[in-house]
Amino acid sequence: MKNAFIIFLFFYSVIGYSQNPNDCTDAILLCGDTSFGISPSGIGVNEFAQTGNPVPTCFSFQTNQAWFRVEIQTTGTFSFALTPDTAQADYDFAVFGPVVDCDNLGAAIRCSSTNPRDAGVTGETGLNSIETDFTEGPGANGNGFLQELTVNAGEVYYVIVALAVGTGGFSISTGGTADLPPAPVANPLMDLEVCDNAGAQDGFREFDFSSLNSDVLLGQTNTTLTYHESLNDANIGINAITFPYTNISNPQDIYVRVIRNDSDCTDFTDFTILVDDPNIDTDIDPFIICSDNTTEPFDYNTVIDSILPNASSFNVTYHLTQIDAQDGLNPQSSMVTATTTEEFYFIRVVDPTGISCDYVLNTSVFVANPPAIATPVDLFLCDDDFDGFLNVALTDQNNEILNGLDPLLHQVTFYESAADRTAGQNVLSNSFTTTQNPQRIYVRVTETSTSCFNDVDYQITVRPRPVLQSQDDIIVCVDAVVPTTISVAAGFDFYEWNTGEMGATTNSININQPGDYTVTVTNNFGCESSLTITALPSDVATIDEIITQDFRSGDNTAQFIVSGPGDYEFSVDNGPFQDSNFFNGLYKGFHTVRIRDKNGCGTITEEFAVLDYQRFFTPNGDGFHDFWTLDGLTDYPNAIVFIYDRYGKLLHQMAPDGIGWDGTFINAPMPSSTYWFTIKIDGKPLVKGYFALKR
Repeated sequence: MKNAFIIFLFFYSVIGYSQNPNDCTDAILLCGDTSFGISPSGIGVNEFAQTGNPVPTCFSFQTNQAWFRVEIQTTGTFSFALTPDTAQADYDFAVFGPVVDCDNLGAAIRCSSTNPRDAGVTGETGLNSIETDFTEGPGANGNGFLQELTVNAGEVYYVIVALAVGTGGFSISTGGTADLPPAPVANPLMDLEVCDNAGAQDGFREFDFSSLNSDVLLGQTNTTLTYHESLNDANIGINAITFPYTNISNPQDIYVRVIRNDSDCTDFTDFTILVDDPNIDTDIDPFIICSDNTTEPFDYNTVIDSILPNASSFNVTYHLTQIDAQDGLNPQSSMVTATTTEEFYFIRVVDPTGISCDYVLNTSVFVANPPAIATPVDLFLCDDDFDGFLNVALTDQNNEILNGLDPLLHQVTFYESAADRTAGQNVLSNSFTTTQNPQRIYVRVTETSTSCFNDVDYQITVRPRPVLQSQDDIIVCVDAVVPTTISVAAGFDFYEWNTGEMGATTNSININQPGDYTVTVTNNFGCESSLTITALPSDVATIDEIITQDFRSGDNTAQFIVSGPGDYEFSVDNGPFQDSNFFNGLYKGFHTVRIRDKNGCGTITEEFAVLDYQRFFTPNGDGFHDFWTLDGLTDYPNAIVFIYDRYGKLLHQMAPDGIGWDGTFINAPMPSSTYWFTIKIDGKPLVKGYFALKR
């Protein structure tokens, strides 16, 4: 035995009915191969308040619950499996029997209240042939299943199922070797589509479903068949439909209940009734005649095939009102006169064979004038990159083309050819790059509400810009007395410089300051090009510092640190100019440096001193080398020179502006020998050295 039952538990049902399986006396009979759809709620009568019905030991069962009655037809075993619709919903159950009635259930012979979440199992529960325990729970005790029943023919058992934790309904399937009462079969029916060819044709009509009984039962006897407006009524067996019956909605579902006369076993099926053909759209879009006239003749026979497939197979008449069309009264000619005012007509369609439903098509016709647009002026545009083609924003012409028409009610499209416009293909995007010069653009303006259109076209000519030769940067001496002339090609119509100078012949200007000088040139087409000439500054150098390395016995050096915007070259003592600012091989004494701007913006000259000392002197009064001196020391007035003998005795202190040492100490001539000196100069390190006195 393997039977399946689908139980739908809606615990907040608002549907009233006379029977509810939350009471034992109204228990659902489990029959073979039967499906259920019910709406039980609450706990009903408390059966466990009676003395013959002790409370099951595992659960109090005082919650939303359903009762089931099991009538055993043959000896064997009975089992079932209950599966919640919601995972781990906690359904508990108890089994009683065999019993005679609900007043004497006795103690539960099976009781399960395992909490699946605590036990770590699914929410499935029931009886099977594997388990050996008779009771389990509450909490984590058990796995949800108990040992199946061994049953005898004629015995009756009751099963109570209650939702302890969670929400949702459940499905239940029975098993084992024992048989349950046989269920009837409600065979499926085809949906019923009928015509509404009489009266108001409003989608409602009378029915008598009795003729369907034989299709539902297919020869079954000992059964009762009823029709219902809801599944709930069918399940409970209330509010059966009587005939003739008028549908209450369109379409509408009808539910069929079949119950065995020798038991409470039932089965259900359903079908849909539909009045009139749902595939016919009776509202036809208006026929719009695009014309410059205010009236136009129109024959509906020329378009009937577009709105009524196989129109020749039907009887078609035309009417001025809906009522006339429904009743087939006052037929009119198919030829009408359309005006600028929308006129409505009604087309009655009748199938002479009677197979298809009669119906009325609602349509209308009117004349719509094409949009009154303007032809835009041809465009003469200046090239942007000297290639003869240009990217154009086509919608910039919309205002001129629409000529005051509302842009929200009209669509403007552009095409590259008249053929594309006629075919409605290859619409140009707003940002369009011309492909030829000149190029004609084809325009269609469509009124969106009527689809009527009008066409115009215009031409785009791309004119050349002046071509200006780029120029290298130039050099300008800062604050030069003689100005520098800059110029571009002559022969254009107009020149305008960013200095404010302009004119038809002003292709050159004089400048005496560095900077960017931009000229905008206009040709005879009115097209412009601009060129910027950069004048870089140059000027005489500024000497920031002269760095000398002194006391190197004729190999003294000098480096000249300068600043300024120019490019400079250097010369010492009228020697040749060089790019390097470093000179070596300089003797002691005064020198002259010249620093020249290579761009011709001036030369600066300055004298500088190199300090060095004589390696010997001969104070013999012959006028040659009579004094030991340091040339250039006068540039350092704070310098101090000390002279010592070989033993470190101070012999002489020499001032920067003195004539030098005459080789005496306290007016006594010093002998030929080697003498030492130290020089202390502000900003320079202490210098020590020696020299020879020869007599």
